[in-house]
Amino acid sequence: MPYHEPTIIARRELGALCQLTLRAPELARAARPGQYVLARCAPPGSADPLLRRAAFLAGADLAAGTVDLLLDPSERGLIWLADQRVGTWLDLFGPLGTPFVLDRRTRNLLLAGAGPALPALIFLARVAAADGVAAVLLAAASGPDRLPPPFLLPSDAEYQSSAVGPAALADLLGAPAPGRSLFASPIAWADQICLALTADLVTPAADAVRAGRMRWGRGFAQAALAGPTPCGVGTCQSCLIDTRTGLRTRCKDGPVFDLRDLQ
Repeated sequence: MPYHEPTIIARRELGALCQLTLRAPELARAARPGQYVLARCAPPGSADPLLRRAAFLAGADLAAGTVDLLLDPSERGLIWLADQRVGTWLDLFGPLGTPFVLDRRTRNLLLAGAGPALPALIFLARVAAADGVAAVLLAAASGPDRLPPPFLLPSDAEYQSSAVGPAALADLLGAPAPGRSLFASPIAWADQICLALTADLVTPAADAVRAGRMRWGRGFAQAALAGPTPCGVGTCQSCLIDTRTGLRTRCKDGPVFDLRDLQ
């Protein structure tokens, strides 16, 4: 989990979002979908804000030695980070956390999410496409300018989105509703599902998975759980979450958990 000082080599504003491409060969080699970095978000000589900000990795190109961040600058630390220009050196710590694990038998992958962990699904879609896995991404956000644009995904990935709010994720997944067939849910089609969630979306997502599968085995549904990760290594114990196996740290034991363990 080394420190890195990558250079921003490309910056794109994508509605309210900002994509930064960084030259970081060592980080690109180590990065896995579902992991994140902690970024120092203050100018040289300043300690305000003091705490680093977590950013989920949105992609890594081993051949080019680059990684991508997709930021929603919704608070002052990330606003500062998203405002940095090409040529700027950043201070990153990572990659951190437990990544997604794809079953080698998976051929149909359902990705669904909302919130700060959504970039991890873009990274996972790219990795899955390289392995010949068919991926579908369902994304929800509070407005169209906060949805990842389709061109960030592999060309053969399917994409469906809702801009009426993160709670719409349950509807995209085919949550229980009068007159809705079990087989109308995309979950019935998937060999595996990987989610990007905030704490308030865990229960609706789990309910949708239960409704969409007659059998829900361990490993079928994994979730990258966004939330505070102050230290990134489990030392401060500020990101403890309650799971079926006891208290776990979001930053180190996660951020990717088996969805069964979060219910």
